[in-house]
Amino acid sequence: MSIGNIITILSVVATLIAVMTPIINLNTSITKLNCTIDNLSTSVGRSDDRLDSHSKRLDDHETRISHLEGQN
Repeated sequence: MSIGNIITILSVVATLIAVMTPIINLNTSITKLNCTIDNLSTSVGRSDDRLDSHSKRLDDHETRISHLEGQN
């Protein structure tokens, strides 16, 4: 093997490392973002359920207040 072949192989390896490192970092970031979005979706779903239950209770209070005001 000549020096030219060794330099060519080393340059190809260095180029692959230079290209693959940002791609791997990007893939890791995308995975973390997907997990975060899943957690946020779950949290929003629970918040929606809580808001629905509070809304029902408020509607019941409005009905009670209307009923009490109608009696006076």
